[in-house]
Amino acid sequence: MQSFKHYRAFQIDPDGHVFGCINLVCDDDEQAKREAAALVRTHRIELWRLDQRIAKFDALLEAVDQ
Repeated sequence: MQSFKHYRAFQIDPDGHVFGCINLVCDDDEQAKREAAALVRTHRIELWRLDQRIAKFDALLEAVDQ
């Protein structure tokens, strides 16, 4: 029997503040990393399981002031 693990992908703004959280249910850390990496756009993502940071992913595009 397979047990799923619960993860949280936190969206981090340029000042380092959390502004959003996406819950993920995955088979293992590797699947969770792939899913969290796919969430990265203009903000950093930090992937956590309970109180352990699994990975962090930097923004693909940096916001540019015009």
